Amino acid sequence: MKSIKRSAGIAAALISVLGATVIAAPAASATPTGCGELDNGQLCITGGKVGVNGTFTWTVGYSRSKSGQITVTLGDQRKNSKITALPLYYGSAKTNKTANYASLSKKHSINAGDCIRGVMEYKGTTYVTKWRCP
Repeated sequence: MKSIKRSAGIAAALISVLGATVIAAPAASATPTGCGELDNGQLCITGGKVGVNGTFTWTVGYSRSKSGQITVTLGDQRKNSKITALPLYYGSAKTNKTANYASLSKKHSINAGDCIRGVMEYKGTTYVTKWRCP
């Protein structure tokens, strides 16, 4: 009888430890790397290779959650241990009527130690994504 109680006690302790581990585990982010959640949509930067010297094509896209066409200015910004560069704007784009999405691409170089993030300007306000760093 003692061994059954002891086994049950060990099992209960194991279950409580495992349960606490699951509860304490951080939740996975719903926002993909290189994206930023905005009040009315999501801004992302994709492409390129972070942590590698070279010239790559970067795409900045804005997916609007509200209906209605708007014009946004899209680009990127780089930083490293010495500087945070001014934004490099690719140009202006109008959101698509059906998908509420606008994107622009530009090919430019990046240094191995640089971080990069997407930038959008709309009605005098600048919005940014999370930094992508090596």
